[in-house]
Amino acid sequence: MNTTYLVDGSGYIFRAYYGVAPLSTSDGLPTNALLGFSRMIMKLIKDKQASSIAVAFDTGKPTFRHKMYSEYKANRAECPEDLVPQMPYFRKIAKALGLVCYEKEGFEADDILATLAVNLASDDNKVVIVSGDKDLTQLVNDNVVVWDAMRDINYDHQGVVDKFGVRPDQVRDYLSLVGDASDNVPGVKGVGPKTAQRLIQEFESIDKMIVDVDKIKDLEKLRGAKGVQAKIESSIEQMRLSQDLIDLDSKVEPFNKILDFNDLTWHGPNQDELELLFHELEFSSILKTVNSIFKKSKKELKDKKYKVLETKDLESIAKKIRKEGYFAFDTETSSLDPLTCDLIGVSISFKEDEAYFVGFASFDPSAVLVELEDFRKAFSGIFASEEIKKCGANIKFDLQVLNAQGFEVGGVDFDTMLAAHLISPDKRDYGLKSLAYKYIGESMISYEELTKDSDSLLEIPFEMLSKYACHDADATLKVRNALQKELNEDKYETVLNLFRSLEMPLVKALAKMEMAGIEVDTKYLNGLSDEFGAELDDLTKRIYSLVEEEFNINSPKQLSEVLFDKLGISTKGIKKNKTAYSTNSATLEKLKGSHEMIDLILEYRSFYKLKSTYVDALPPLVNEKTKRLHANFNQAITATGRLSSSNPNLQNIPIKSKNGRRIRKAFSAKKGSSFIIADYSQVELRILAHLSEDKALSNAFVNGEDIHSKTAQELFAGDLFSDKKELRRIAKTINFGIIYGMGAFRLAGELDISRNQAQEYIDQYFSRYPSVLQYFERLKSDMDILGYVETLFGRRRYKEDVDGSGRGYGYAERALLNAPIQGTAAEIIKKAMINLNQRLAKFSQDARIVLQVHDELIVEASKKVIEPVFDLVVESMENAVALSVPLKVEARISERWGGE
Repeated sequence: MNTTYLVDGSGYIFRAYYGVAPLSTSDGLPTNALLGFSRMIMKLIKDKQASSIAVAFDTGKPTFRHKMYSEYKANRAECPEDLVPQMPYFRKIAKALGLVCYEKEGFEADDILATLAVNLASDDNKVVIVSGDKDLTQLVNDNVVVWDAMRDINYDHQGVVDKFGVRPDQVRDYLSLVGDASDNVPGVKGVGPKTAQRLIQEFESIDKMIVDVDKIKDLEKLRGAKGVQAKIESSIEQMRLSQDLIDLDSKVEPFNKILDFNDLTWHGPNQDELELLFHELEFSSILKTVNSIFKKSKKELKDKKYKVLETKDLESIAKKIRKEGYFAFDTETSSLDPLTCDLIGVSISFKEDEAYFVGFASFDPSAVLVELEDFRKAFSGIFASEEIKKCGANIKFDLQVLNAQGFEVGGVDFDTMLAAHLISPDKRDYGLKSLAYKYIGESMISYEELTKDSDSLLEIPFEMLSKYACHDADATLKVRNALQKELNEDKYETVLNLFRSLEMPLVKALAKMEMAGIEVDTKYLNGLSDEFGAELDDLTKRIYSLVEEEFNINSPKQLSEVLFDKLGISTKGIKKNKTAYSTNSATLEKLKGSHEMIDLILEYRSFYKLKSTYVDALPPLVNEKTKRLHANFNQAITATGRLSSSNPNLQNIPIKSKNGRRIRKAFSAKKGSSFIIADYSQVELRILAHLSEDKALSNAFVNGEDIHSKTAQELFAGDLFSDKKELRRIAKTINFGIIYGMGAFRLAGELDISRNQAQEYIDQYFSRYPSVLQYFERLKSDMDILGYVETLFGRRRYKEDVDGSGRGYGYAERALLNAPIQGTAAEIIKKAMINLNQRLAKFSQDARIVLQVHDELIVEASKKVIEPVFDLVVESMENAVALSVPLKVEARISERWGGE
C-alpha cells in the first residue's frame, strides 16, 4: 500500500518559528523558522521514507471565508516582525527539497489538503495529513489519518473520538458549537466542549438538533438544559455561519483532478539548488545532514594557479594587465573602516583560475611582503587608467581603501553585487561567497571561518591568507563573466542599460560622498541626551503613579498586562499573540485618547527611541581621525532601488516631529562653509503624472499649481464652508495614499472616517483623474502577462519574488504597483547625484555632496562659492531627467541640516 503525506506548510512555519530559538545570518536575516522548517521536512522524508509527498501553503490573501464573514480570523496575532522576512524562503526550501508545493488565492491550505485527501485516498493509497490543525480531523476515515508530528499523535477514527468525544464526521458540528477563538469562528456563546459533546451525541448533528430544539430542555444529562436551549435558539444563524466557516472545500480546482498519487512522487532534492539556498541562509550545520540523507557529495574545485608576488614580479604582472586591459581586484584590510584601516594586501586576477596576491603586512615570519611604495610605482598608473577596466565585489569599499592610500582609481566597470541585485532585486544575499556558489559552483571559505582562531587577518598564516585572497579575486572575475553573460541576454537589455548608465557611475559618487562625511555637533547631542533623559524620568514616574506599581515599560508582555488587565482598557479589535495582547505602535495609536496611560506610553516611546537610536548612538560613530560621521550608503538593499544608509541609518531620522527635527540640527557644516539643502517637491506625484499621462494631474504641475489644493478643489468643489487647510490635508493624504496603493480601510484609519466615506473619496479621485486608474490597471496587466513591473529607467520587480505572506492582505500587489513610481524617484535622484558630482569636481574643490536622504541632497560648500553652487545644485536636480511635467526643487542655505 502506498502512503501519501500531505503537509500543512503554513502550520509547519509557525511551529518551526516558535520551536527554534532566535537565529540570524551574518547580514541580519532572521532564520530560526527556516532552520526549523528545513529540519522538520527533512526529518519527515528520512524517518517516514516518504515516497509520495506534497506541501500546501496559505497565500496570505483573503479567502472565500473572509467574504462570507469579514471578521474571520480578525483575532489572529500579527505575523511576528522577525518572521516576515523569512516568509519568501519557505516555498523555496520545500521546492529545493523536491516537494510538490500547492497554493491558491481565495482558499486556505486546509481546503487544498482536503481536496487532495478526498481525491487520493483509497484502499490502495493511505493519506496522512501532517498537521496540528483540529479542523482537518473532520477528514479522518478508514484511509485518511491526521498526524500531529510535533506531538507524535495519530488521529484515526478512535483518536478523534478520544480527543473530541464525537466521530470525525461530527467534528464540523462540534466545532460550530464551541467556536474557535483563534479563527474568530463565533460558535454559541456559553456552550463549551462537554455541552457540545452531549448535544452532538444526543442529536447526531446540528441540523437534527435545530429540528428538535425543544427537546434540549428535557435532557437530564445536560446541566442547565433550559439555559442551553435558549442559547441555541438565539444562535442558530451563528451556528450556520460557523458551519460554513469550518466546512472544508474538497473540490478546489485544479487539485480535484489530481487522482494519482504518482503525481506527488518524490524524486529527491535539487541538490545544487538546495545547497545554494542553505549556503545563502548560512545553514552549514545541516548541509552535511543533507548530503548524508541524499547520499550526494559536493563537486570538487578545479586546481588553481595562485601566486604570491615579490617585488621583482610587479612590473611583469603590470605589463600583462596592460595587455589584457581588464582585471578583478580585492583588498584585504585590518578593519572595515576604509579611512583608518591598514592595507594588508591586494589580490588581482585577469584570467580565470589564476590570481596573484601582493602582501604588505603580516605577523607571519614566513610572509613574502612588498613595500607599498614599490607597488604604487608599478600599479598606480594601472589603477588610475580609465582604459584599463576593473571589476570587484562591493567595489565601492575597495575604491575607498585605495583612495585612502593615495591611489586614484578609474575605469570602474563592474560590481558583482550590483549586477546580481538588478537581476534579482528581491533577494538578500549578493555577497561574493553566495554568488560564487550560485554562478560558478564554487564553495569559498568565509571570513569567519578564516579568522576563527585569530583576532585579525594579520595573524592568519600567510599562505592561507594568500590563497583566500586569490580566490576572492579569481571568483570575482568568474562571477563577473557569468553575470555579464546573463545581462547580455535580450530580456535584460533595459536592466543592462540601467546597470551601465546609472548604478555603476553612482559607485564613485557614493564613495566620494561617504569619504567626505559630515560634521556632527556631539556637544549639542549630549545636551539633548540629558534633556530627553529627564523627560523619560518624568514620564516613567507619571506612568508608575497611574498604576501604583513599577514595571518594565519596554516589555510588551508587562505593558499588556498593565493596560488590559489592571487598567481594564478594552481589547475589542486588538490582536493577541501567544502570551499577550498587542501593544505595538499601530495598536496604541488606535487607542490614543482612550486613557491617559496610552498617551503617556506613546510619548515615552517617542523619547526613548530618539534617545537610544540617534541622540546616544551618533557620537560614538564619529570617526576619530576625521572627526566627522561617515555613513555607509547601500545600493543593493532595497528592491525599489532607493539608497539605504547604515552605521548610522540616517534615512529614518523623523522629520515630522519637533524632536526629530531637533536631532537633524546636530548635523552642521564645517567652519567657513554652509549647507545647501535641496529637496525634490512632490516628485512621486510628478512621476505618476508622467507615467499615467493624466491631463488634469499633469496640467496642475505644468501650471505650477499646488497639487494638494488642486485635488481638494476637485474632490470638495461644493464644500464652501469647511476649513480649506483641513481639506488640503485630506487631499494630500489621498494623493500620496493612491501612490502607495492605500485602500479604503487604510485611508479610513488615516483620516479617522468611515470606510464608506474613504471609498467614496477614492472613487471621486479616480473620476477626476481617470488616466491614473487606467495606469494602475495597465500595471496589473503587466504583472500578469510579463510577470514584472518596470521603472522609467528599466529597473524591474518580479511578481514571483514579492512575497506578501505575513504582511497583511494586498501587500504584494501594493508593493508591485508602487515599484515603478518609487523606483523612478530613486533613479532620478541618483542621476542628479552623478551629474552634480561630476560638475562640482570641475567647478570647485570647496563643494561636495555629503548626504542623500529620501528625495533630499545636502551639499557642503565654502561660503565663497555658495551662491553659484546653489544654482548648480538646483539646476542639476531639476534637469536630471526630462519628464512631461517639470521637476521642482525646494532649496535653502543653512549652517545646520535641521536649521531654518
